[in-house]
This record gives sequence, C-alpha cells and structure tokens, in this order.
Amino acid sequence: MDQNQNFNQNYNPNYNPNYNSNMNNAVQEKGGPSGLSIAALVFAFLLSPIGLILGIVDLIKKDGRTKGLSIAAIITSIVMGFISLIVCAVLLAIIYPSVVKYEQKSYIANDMQLCANVRNAVITAMMDPAVITSSNSGLPHNDDWIYVEDIDPDTYFGMVFEECMGSDIDELEGQIQSTYRGKTASGLQFRIVNGNEVEVRIENSDNGDGEEISIVNYY
Repeated sequence: MDQNQNFNQNYNPNYNPNYNSNMNNAVQEKGGPSGLSIAALVFAFLLSPIGLILGIVDLIKKDGRTKGLSIAAIITSIVMGFISLIVCAVLLAIIYPSVVKYEQKSYIANDMQLCANVRNAVITAMMDPAVITSSNSGLPHNDDWIYVEDIDPDTYFGMVFEECMGSDIDELEGQIQSTYRGKTASGLQFRIVNGNEVEVRIENSDNGDGEEISIVNYY
C-alpha cells in the first residue's frame, strides 16, 4: 500500500481503494463503434434491409460502445430503401408499356397466322372433290360472313376443314390471343367472294393500326 493510499485511508473514511480500478475498467470497456455497426453501415449502401437489421441489433446491444454509427446505419438503410423503391417504380413505369406493346404484337402475329391457317383450310376444303360433288358438301355461300365455329363438322367441308386445321372447329375461337378494348379479341370469320377470293378476319380485334385483323387470298 503506497503513501497516497495510507493518507486517503487516514483522512477520508469513505475512501474506496477499488474506485480507481473500477473507473479504469469502465473506461476500457467503453470504446468506439463496434464491428457490427461498421458492417451495418456498409450494408446500408449495398443491401439496405440487412444494414437496417444489423443497425437495430447493434443499437439494442448492451456492450458499452458508442451507438452513433448504428443510428447512422439505420437512417441510411431507410433512406436507401426509399430511393430503391423510387428507382424501381420509375423503371417499371418506363419498361412496362414497352413489354405490354411487344406482347400485344406477338399476340397479333399469332392471330394473323391463325387467320392464314383458316384461309388455307377453307381453300383446301373448297377444292376437295368430295366437297364439290357431294350433296352434303356444306360449302358456304358466296359473300356471306360465316363464323368458323358455325361450320358443321359433319359435312364434307367441315371434315376436310378440321383435318387441315388439326383442331376441332369449336376450339379455334379459343386460339385467339390478341386483345380488343381490354378483352380478348373474338369473332373468327371467313367468307368466299366471287368464287375465287377467301377473306378471313377476327371481327372484334385490332391489328395495332386501328383496323381488324384480317387476311385475303385469291386462289
């Protein structure tokens, strides 16, 4: 025991020899920011949700360290999260219309091909000998628009037509993919004009230029 300690004990009845030691330990325990808070701040910029979680964990942790960096990490994570949401919303607003437009173009191309297939099937059926000579030919009249779904599959025309299409007649309307005024286009029709022209259209449709999807062929 040194002289200063003897002096304090003699003249200060409340003297605690462990007081200075406890104070030194407290000072040593209380340091700068923890590694967790540093990691939180880094992740706040790179991956804000993780930075936010790490910042909160470090903030509530009782380790005697300063918490300023944890608070900064939490605030930064929240700000970066809002910025990310705004950027995503702007990108979505820019990209989404282009995606929808491209998708609609692909649907229109599909429907144009469907019309071409119907046209070819009609021409093939019209030229089939059984259709030409049979009393049950089912051959449509000139100039009349006929819904494809109204073709009678029990006639020779209907049987040849179905064979060419590779699908049942009542399934063809469901193959339309494009949209018209917010709904799926509808009304797959054909007609024979002047005996040598086959027109096919989708009655309620839009080809992208404000006109119905249609195709014409002479045979």
